[in-house]
Amino acid sequence: MAGLEPKERAKKDLDKLAKIIAIFRSLGLDNKYPKVLEYAENYGKDAKHFFDKGDYFSSFGAANYAYGYIDAVLLIEGKKDEHVL
Repeated sequence: MAGLEPKERAKKDLDKLAKIIAIFRSLGLDNKYPKVLEYAENYGKDAKHFFDKGDYFSSFGAANYAYGYIDAVLLIEGKKDEHVL
């Protein structure tokens, strides 16, 4: 992702977050880890809010924080290697 403009990078991370949340749900992990999903979605909403305001640095940070929650559960559940984005 080297060379991407901040807006482009933040958008790419928002898209990546949406994909991994969909994977999380498709695996049924939303039922097993509802609080993790809640936190990830809340950070995702924050990321979108920052993006819409033009604060791409904060958008990037919030999206990646949310991604980390989901990524950790995929790792714990042994699903990380199957669903690398």
